[in-house]
Amino acid sequence: MLFSHIDHEVVIFHMMKGAYFSLDEVGADIWSRLDTPMTVAALCDSLTADYDGDGAEIERDVLVLLADMKDAGLVILHQP
Repeated sequence: MLFSHIDHEVVIFHMMKGAYFSLDEVGADIWSRLDTPMTVAALCDSLTADYDGDGAEIERDVLVLLADMKDAGLVILHQP
């Protein structure tokens, strides 16, 4: 995959699928944090510390985004 930061977003090109994906500012932040493998709980904790918002709502949104990214072949999720 190739990706580029454009303004506050990230555009990802999945070469195998020939498809482009775009992440908004928060999605781009999550994409950057995923550069280092971490648990979903650690990701949600770090986002909750950096953003105003309800931790449960942030976790729900992160789980939806990660599921979408997994379905698109952008991330690989590992079970402990």
